Amino acid sequence: MKRIQELVDLIDEELEGAKNYAEEYLTRKSKNDSLASRFKQMATEELGHADTIHGAAVTEIEQLEKVYTPSVEMENAWKMAHKEYIEKAAWIKQMLTM
Repeated sequence: MKRIQELVDLIDEELEGAKNYAEEYLTRKSKNDSLASRFKQMATEELGHADTIHGAAVTEIEQLEKVYTPSVEMENAWKMAHKEYIEKAAWIKQMLTM
């Protein structure tokens, strides 16, 4: 499960970067700054990174489940991390549509 936690941490880092870029995008957009679109692009790229890592985590979990049954605690931890990923990514995407 250590490997999955490492991936969850990477996902969180990418989402944090995306959020920061999205906030900078909104700030610059409100000032008609020409760099606003670049920050939006960077936020989108970070979301893509998070999505790729999330997909890798899902694949690794599926492979692990073929070898052994994870504990209830492990399953709950992944479900919570997955839920947080979905919610954070959705919020950042919403910010990018503003």
